[in-house]
Amino acid sequence: MKKPSSRAMLAKLFGPSSRAVSVNNSVLTGYATTGGTKVCVIGTCDGVYVDNAAALRLAAHVIDCVEKHPKLPIVMLVDTAGQNPNRVSEMLGLASCFGHLLGCLELARRKGHKLITVATGQAVAGAFLCYGMFADRIYALDSASVGLMPIAAMSAVTKIPAPVLQKLSKTMPSLEFGAEPFALLGGVEAVWSAKDDVQSKLAKAIAAATTEDNRAELGKKRGGRKLALDIRKKVLAAAAR
Repeated sequence: MKKPSSRAMLAKLFGPSSRAVSVNNSVLTGYATTGGTKVCVIGTCDGVYVDNAAALRLAAHVIDCVEKHPKLPIVMLVDTAGQNPNRVSEMLGLASCFGHLLGCLELARRKGHKLITVATGQAVAGAFLCYGMFADRIYALDSASVGLMPIAAMSAVTKIPAPVLQKLSKTMPSLEFGAEPFALLGGVEAVWSAKDDVQSKLAKAIAAATTEDNRAELGKKRGGRKLALDIRKKVLAAAAR
């Protein structure tokens, strides 16, 4: 399935107002409207690797939104191959830059901003974790490739042969890449077809979003995470004694 260009995707989500969203080195920042609702937009496109500068640029825009537009919904668009695989970036504090971005998003949440993610392309690894996965609700286009770690990289870390992991991925959604497997896990609220009226779907998603974490419930209901909800309940019950 051919992925639409970044400008075409922005136009599909935000209509003419998408022209106010800046695309700078594949980093998205700006303000737009969807379904008559003004939103703050941050994100990435073109499958870019997120480096220190990109993380700080996204964080700065979140701060701008919190300071100038109280309680404005923040829409996070994700199309990234992950964090910048560069030793220099890591030595210059890439993890700290990601942590700063997460801190800014948590501040926004506590200030009443709804956080909505739409995975439009690749949504992979640390870069997905540092902003997209932090949302109140996560949605994905059916063309999106959502996952935590490519099998080759997972094999290198765990020392489990890649063919074994590949076989396990057929029955374990957590190892498989794609929007549907992550929806089974509850990590994706719903998968949208790029052919649908995604602007209307996004507006409805923003209106319905809450800060309640429903991912374990969804995972159990859909059969992708059968134990997480019950274990969480046991832990919470034990902590309350």
